[in-house]
Amino acid sequence: MREANPKYFLVVTLNHKNISLKDLNQFSIPQGDMDRLLLHLMNTPFIEEVVGLCTCNRTEFYAGVNSVKDAAHAFAHELADYTGLTLETLRPSLTVIADAEAVEHLLRLASGLESMVIGDAQILGQVKEAYTRAAQLGVVEKTFHTLFQRVFSVAKRVRNETGLGKGRMSIAALAVEWAGKAVPSWRNVVATVIGAGKMGGLAAKYLKDAGVKELRIANRSPEKSIELANELGGKVYGLDEMDRILAESDVIVSTTSSPEPLITLAAAEKAAKARPKKRILIDVTLTPDIERSVEEVEGVTLVDLEALRLLAQENEKQRSEQYQRAEQIIEEELDVLMPWSLPLHIDALAASMGEYAKEICEDELQDLLDTLPDLSLKQKEIIEAKMKKLSERIILMPRRNLRQFHKVTSCPNACNCLSELFNTNHGARTAPGMAAVKPLKD
Repeated sequence: MREANPKYFLVVTLNHKNISLKDLNQFSIPQGDMDRLLLHLMNTPFIEEVVGLCTCNRTEFYAGVNSVKDAAHAFAHELADYTGLTLETLRPSLTVIADAEAVEHLLRLASGLESMVIGDAQILGQVKEAYTRAAQLGVVEKTFHTLFQRVFSVAKRVRNETGLGKGRMSIAALAVEWAGKAVPSWRNVVATVIGAGKMGGLAAKYLKDAGVKELRIANRSPEKSIELANELGGKVYGLDEMDRILAESDVIVSTTSSPEPLITLAAAEKAAKARPKKRILIDVTLTPDIERSVEEVEGVTLVDLEALRLLAQENEKQRSEQYQRAEQIIEEELDVLMPWSLPLHIDALAASMGEYAKEICEDELQDLLDTLPDLSLKQKEIIEAKMKKLSERIILMPRRNLRQFHKVTSCPNACNCLSELFNTNHGARTAPGMAAVKPLKD
């Protein structure tokens, strides 16, 4: 393999923010196909390193490239060929971001800020698995090894300092939460989880913790079912017993990656006829395990990813403070990361803006403390912490916009204008580092 020396960092994404989950299903790529796709992409002269990720609410690629335009075209053509869609159909749903904005996206993703469930506990593990798989294929080298290790470190910091990612923050948790609002009492519920993978394991654990009357595990591989059932105290069923499962269960959470629906309209009608009662069927998969037409059966309530997304949005409103702190941490980390940043003087300007705000707040803090000499040590510490947080919040959005404002890279006077903005020429201080900022050359 040629030695990787990429000039730019690229993210190509189709996700729950820019495409419906129903349409996103057609871009679901099984691991074997993903491996072949990554190897094929590495044959293009524009792509030096690449990682592919596919989850229930996103399919995206991270690439070190030598030409943003040519690499973006290569990804678009590969996805169009894989899905059978035309480029005209594909392009409106495809988002391509580069350099500083792309690095920020990856940091936010691994930290759980881009997930359908903010703070999703699973996404960091999924990103790690995607990176590990790419490393095993030999399609990442030194630059990506360094980048991804740093990304994992930042995600860990966000988790430790904000609490995001701790507790039940996942699609599986949302599924059980939704069902819990619909059943009178878990004590009378027979619940079945179809699939014994990570998602199925989480759903089973949450159902057991909720206090269901009986927990059942159904899976294609009996070994995994037995292991999970032994751990949680559930019963094991095979997928060939689906008629019985459907007839006897009050709540079913399906989590498999089956290419064909496991629960059909005919099966739901048969179960309703055998045992008329209310049933909640929850499908957390991108490729549906449950036919949408089961909603036509009396007593059946179908919950899919779209319904869970609405619940996630409600929960998100309650986590705004944690979310803001997580964004501040990522902003701080961007100051020291950026392997493919905007030009260095742009980064220096962004860092200087932060130092400028910090310096002002420190001076004002000292003036305040000098005028209030009787404050206790605890009171001084509280005021100091608040002033520090204020300086971070004031400059957070301007610095982010600066990194994402691509016109800066093509306007020779942009840096001078911004430097002048923070150097008032009225006897006030000069922002640290501003003298070193130079305009871009044509």
